[in-house]
Amino acid sequence: MRVCRSAVAALLAASMVAGCSSTGGPEGTTRPQPLVVADTGTPVQAVLAHLYADALSRGGAAARVDTVDGLPGALAGLDDASVALVPGFTGSFLAQLDPSSPARAPEDVYADLARALPEWLAVTDQGLAENGPTVSVTAAAGSALPEATLSALSPQCSRLSAAVDPAVDASAVTRALSESYDCAFAPAGPTEVTIVRATDRVAVVDATAVVLADDRDGLTADVLVPLVRKGSVDETLDRPLQIIAGELTTADLAEMVDRVRGGEDPGAVAASWLGTQSF
Repeated sequence: MRVCRSAVAALLAASMVAGCSSTGGPEGTTRPQPLVVADTGTPVQAVLAHLYADALSRGGAAARVDTVDGLPGALAGLDDASVALVPGFTGSFLAQLDPSSPARAPEDVYADLARALPEWLAVTDQGLAENGPTVSVTAAAGSALPEATLSALSPQCSRLSAAVDPAVDASAVTRALSESYDCAFAPAGPTEVTIVRATDRVAVVDATAVVLADDRDGLTADVLVPLVRKGSVDETLDRPLQIIAGELTTADLAEMVDRVRGGEDPGAVAASWLGTQSF
């Protein structure tokens, strides 16, 4: 997915920085308050929050990470201006803001999300990293398919049993596979299909598994994007946001999440990845 630099620049230019305090500065000068990036409490969100806060700091803005009570708490923080930016994924945001939306393809989900935002919020361009549900089969099952796609799997579904990770909305995925691929898995039997979120793949799925392409956009897209409170950032922060959007891949994010689940500090993990980027 190509990231459009001009769109982010236009958004940030329209959202001029407003997070200043008149206290603490000599002779009435203002001192900028740190931009607060919300961490909603999961390993993937911890990594993302530290990535964005550190990137903004490297771009010249004071920024810090605050842990909030899930996505509802993050959205409440954007509402009352205690939070400036919430990193997350398009499908998850849309499910919270407009659960009635039927959108599934990446651009449709993004468009419906933009329409669902209250007027004081904005969304920048989508990134490369994704966190939607992914379907994989064992190497043996994959070798029997003509191609590594869900369409190719469809005729075999009734003969295969699937394991769905608890982090995945099993009912939503089951419905989507049925509607888009006429795929319904066997209720019992040896597990040959595994469904996990993209950022859980490193930790959960064996490296020999074959990941199947969602060639009909049947599963709801969940693409990395930050929600920004208008007035909290300015156009000078275009580049830090673009570095994350244009360089952070799903594999990068999954590897970092795996390290955090293994006990590493999310701030250090994020700093390590950012250290390889060009600021």
